[in-house]
Amino acid sequence: MSKKQSNPQKVTKKYLTRKQQEEKQVKTAVSITIVTLAVVAVLLGYVLIDRYIIKPNVTVASVGDTEIKAGDFQANTKYARMNMLTQATQYVNYFGETGKQYAFPLLYQLQDPAIIGENVLNQLIDEVIIREEAAKRNITVSDEEVQALLREQFAFYPEGTYTPTITSTPVYTPTWSAAQIELINPTDTPEPSATPTETPEGWQPTATEGPDTQPAEEVVPTFPAEEAPTSEPSATTVPTEPPTPTPYTERLFKQDVKVYVDSLRPYGISRDDIEQILYNGLLREKLIEAVTKDLRPEEEQVWVRHILVENEDLANEVIEKLAEGEEWQALAAEYSTDESNKDNGGDLGWIGREDSYDETFLKASFDLEDDGQISEPVETQFGWHIIQLVTKAVNPVTSSKFNQLKQAYFTDWLEDIRTSRDDIQIESAWVEFAPTVPAVPEDLYNYVISPNTQGN
Repeated sequence: MSKKQSNPQKVTKKYLTRKQQEEKQVKTAVSITIVTLAVVAVLLGYVLIDRYIIKPNVTVASVGDTEIKAGDFQANTKYARMNMLTQATQYVNYFGETGKQYAFPLLYQLQDPAIIGENVLNQLIDEVIIREEAAKRNITVSDEEVQALLREQFAFYPEGTYTPTITSTPVYTPTWSAAQIELINPTDTPEPSATPTETPEGWQPTATEGPDTQPAEEVVPTFPAEEAPTSEPSATTVPTEPPTPTPYTERLFKQDVKVYVDSLRPYGISRDDIEQILYNGLLREKLIEAVTKDLRPEEEQVWVRHILVENEDLANEVIEKLAEGEEWQALAAEYSTDESNKDNGGDLGWIGREDSYDETFLKASFDLEDDGQISEPVETQFGWHIIQLVTKAVNPVTSSKFNQLKQAYFTDWLEDIRTSRDDIQIESAWVEFAPTVPAVPEDLYNYVISPNTQGN
């Protein structure tokens, strides 16, 4: 029996019209979706291109034909901010309340991105000049030297533990004339001793380890005492062997470097950036040695003593009494407000031109020429000084002081080169690229600016 054939559905004009409209709506929706996705892709692409290609390649400064790009400027500034923040944290961790006074200037600068940005930008300009001057002298830094410095930063010495070279410190023994002995009785200066500090209560930051930072102190955990055994202990004695220290291998070193670099990645700082910073530091050191090779480890120094008073009238009063023949020692003990040395005649010992004294005080001290000569009243930020020259000489300096002198000489030398050039251009747009990260944690800032709580 054959099946009955179904009649085909009749396609009406109304049906065809509705179907065409539906197809048209679908096409329109698809077109809108495609256009929308295209616009989003374009906008996203523009943002990415602007952030990662256009802005990093904006020139913020130039030295001759060498351009300093915003990307390099930002990476170096973020790295500088990170080191300053780490240093401030260590001051607080290691020195407690005392560390606040050292941490505060760093945190104050970190609050204004333009301060650190300007310092870093000038440093980058100096580095261009240093590279040019090093090239003239055929001074180079190899990749192996950079890698060796990186290993040193992590205290990894695959060829043996590093032992620093001990440099002898020259000691100056003065030859006193009768006149100088009459002016002052030389005495030994005691060595300052370290004063232990307590760990501050409250916020406890943790320093990030890595290049240019000191590792945090090891924390030795304290375990609770074991409960008394419920049964008699075994008579068998088990020898306890000290734990074997884990050797610092190449694998562990690479792992530490990776962890450190990964911690910098959120700030846009790569391992290449770190190695470039190490390279610049090595090149600078080599150029310093070349520029200062003819310097001798000595400097002109003055041996002075002073009486510090509150105003000019008191200073003139002291000078009049000295002219009348009164003893310097007695007047210093009576008048001077410098509690650190008033009972020792205000003796400051030997000081050099680069020492950390007020510039006005240094100039007045070095302007004195004759042994025993007394200055006119000298005003500084601390008050009014009467300065007496004990003697003046060119003296040997310690190795650390010699390094300071070389740094100061090199800084002046570099500044002379920089000011002599007319092809250094700093673009005003650099300010908008000055980063604000890493930011200062609010709890750290509040702790540092809080009043001293010792004794409360």
